Order: sequence, then C-alpha cells, then structure tokens
Amino acid sequence: MRINISCPQCAQAAGGFAVFHLEEIREDGLYTGKCPQGHDLLVATQTLRHEMLFEIALNAIVDGYRREAISSFAAAIERFYEFAIGVLARNRGVSSTISAAAWKTVAAQSERQLGAFTFLYTVSFGEVPRLLSDRMVKLRNDVTHRGLLPDQKQVLDFGAAAYEVIQTGVRKLRAACIDDVNAALGEHVEEIAEKMGSVYPRAFQVTPTALNVIQDISTGYPAFKDVVARYGIPA
Repeated sequence: MRINISCPQCAQAAGGFAVFHLEEIREDGLYTGKCPQGHDLLVATQTLRHEMLFEIALNAIVDGYRREAISSFAAAIERFYEFAIGVLARNRGVSSTISAAAWKTVAAQSERQLGAFTFLYTVSFGEVPRLLSDRMVKLRNDVTHRGLLPDQKQVLDFGAAAYEVIQTGVRKLRAACIDDVNAALGEHVEEIAEKMGSVYPRAFQVTPTALNVIQDISTGYPAFKDVVARYGIPA
C-alpha cells in the first residue's frame, strides 16, 4: 500500500498548503529520501497503528482484496484495544513503563487482549464496551482460519462493525479522559522523534485517514457508508 506524504518545502512554496505525493507505507512511519521535486525528506507520520490498519483495510476493498480487508479491519480493532488499555491505565495512575510490561503478558494472544480491554473499560466507565457481535467474530474466524472467501456485503458489514467498535470507544475515551488520550499521543510522537535522531530539517504530519483520534467526535461521526463512499466503494 502507498500513503500520502507532504513535503514541507513544497508546502512552503505553495503558500502553506500541503502538497502530497505517494510513498510506500513503512513499518516505522519514517519517510526519507527526496520528494518528486527533489527536496530532501525526513517526515514522520503521527498516525496511530489502528488508524493505519483501518486505512489499509479500506484500500484493500478498493483493490478487490476482500480477505485481506477483513484481516486488516480485525487487526485495527486489536490495536485500538492496545491504545485504549494504555490510555485507561494512564488514567488510573499507572505509568506507561508498567503498562507496557503488563501488555507483554497478553501481547501474543488476542483473547487475552479482548478480556483486558473489556474489564478495564467496564471498571472505568461502569458499562460494557461495544464489541464485535458473535456473527462478526464467526466471520472473522472463518476468513482467518478456514479460508472463507467473503463477498462484498460481508466485507462491508464487518468493516461497519469494526468502525463502530473503534469510534464508540474513541468517543468515550475523549469524553472521559481527553488529557490521557493527548498524553498517549504525545508519547507516541516522542517515540517517533527518537527514531529521527538529530537530523534536520524534519517534519511531522497527520496522515489523512478514515479514523483520527485527534478529531472531536463528541457530536457524532460520519456513517460508515459515507466513509466508504469517499473511497469510491459502493455501499
């Protein structure tokens, strides 16, 4: 998959408006080399892992890779659980170092991650979080473990379910502990900055994606059918 990257020098020449070009997506989120105009690049995307995986899933639908879309949607949910657990642990006074050490005990098993998220969310907010229905869990397992080839409706149904799980969770986190959400984002950016070293000029960008935890969705968020329509996907 390719990702939109904005060159700071091109943006400056355009009067401050972002000028995007495509780069191959990278695991570390760092983009170096030269832009199409020959400017040196050192750009880091601040996009969180679950947001990027959701974007990959949408692009997989566009490209006709339905099994891969469901796998990426499912991975996006799990990485959202990881982010949410970190935010909620921070909200209860647990340091990121201790939280990370605890995460290692569940990192290899998705069911343990689901359990950790469910009970921490419930203890924090006094309600059970929105989760995938049994039907959606079965679809995910059939695709992942039994080689099911899903049709377009199944993919869109699963994507809509994943979207609701993540967006309702983000909305609750932002409403109840926005300072901890921002602190987690700040820590994420600091980790990226360490990888960039002392090389300058350098820039950070928020990649345009369907999900963005920075966005205020307190009054609502776009319906999934409107999201996929922006990607040219018939709902």
